[in-house]
Amino acid sequence: MRFASHLASPFSALASSHVVEAEHVTGADLVALAKGEVMAISVDRYCDPELGREIAERLLSDEHRYTEYENVPDVHKWGLNTYEGLSSREHEEHYFADALPAIQSLREYWAPNISPIDRLRLELQEGWPGGANMEYLDGQPLFVGQARIFHEGKGAIPHQDFLPWELRDRQHAQGVDNFAELIGQLTANMYLITPESGGELELWPAGYDYPAYDLLRSDPSSYGLDRGRIPEATTTLKPHDGLLILFHATRVHAVRPSQGSDRVALSTFIGVRGTDKPLTYWS
Repeated sequence: MRFASHLASPFSALASSHVVEAEHVTGADLVALAKGEVMAISVDRYCDPELGREIAERLLSDEHRYTEYENVPDVHKWGLNTYEGLSSREHEEHYFADALPAIQSLREYWAPNISPIDRLRLELQEGWPGGANMEYLDGQPLFVGQARIFHEGKGAIPHQDFLPWELRDRQHAQGVDNFAELIGQLTANMYLITPESGGELELWPAGYDYPAYDLLRSDPSSYGLDRGRIPEATTTLKPHDGLLILFHATRVHAVRPSQGSDRVALSTFIGVRGTDKPLTYWS
C-alpha cells in the first residue's frame, strides 16, 4: 500500500523533513508548512513553563470537563472534540451548548495572562494571507483548545486527522458537504507537562486516502493504523514544557508512550482552504 502522491491532495508527500525553529508563528512559516516545504514549526517557551504546569494541574482537577476518551481507554481530555462531540444528536447538543463556555473557561484559567490558544489564534489571524477565523458548523462555532492527557505508559498509535472523515456519516445522512473546500488540516500542540522520557511526537512525510487508511487500521474499530504495515516515521520530536509544535494532521503521526509522568498538551486543528482564504481552527 502506497502513500497518496498527488501534490494537490492534502495527503501528498512532504517536500522536506526540515523543522523550523522560530520565536513566534509567522505567515511565511505557516505558508511553507501548508505547502509541505517544511515538516513542522516549533516555538520554544510559547507559554511560560511554570505557569503551564500550574494550569495543567487545574485542568486535570476540573470534574466537569476532564473526562476519558470514549474510544481510547486510559487517555483523557479536558474540553470537547469533534470526533466524539459530533458523533450523535445527543452529543451534539452538549457540544454546541458548551463550546463557547469552555473557550471562555480556558481563557479564565490563564487570566490575567493570555492563553497560548488565544496567542496562536491571533498569530494565525495576523500571519496568514487570508486571515483566520473560528470554524463553524450549521451556523454554530466549534470549540477550540482541548487539552489531551496521556498518563504514564500511554501514547497514540499512528493515525491521521481530517474533519471530513470524522463527519462523513453525518454529512452523508444530511446530503451536504460542509467542508468541500478544505484541502488540508494542520495541528498545533502546546505542551504544558512533559515526561523526562517517552512522549515523543513521531511524524511521517505523507498520509493515506480514506480507503487505504481504512484497510490499514490496526483493527476495524480502531482510530489508527497498524504500525507493522506502514513505513517507519522519518522525524521524531521530543517535546518539553512550554513548547509549541505545528505539523500536518493529515499526514500520519503518533505519540510514543510517556514514561515517569503524564504528558499534557493543549491542541487545536487548523483548516486550510488556500492562502487567499481564512484558516479556521477547532479541536
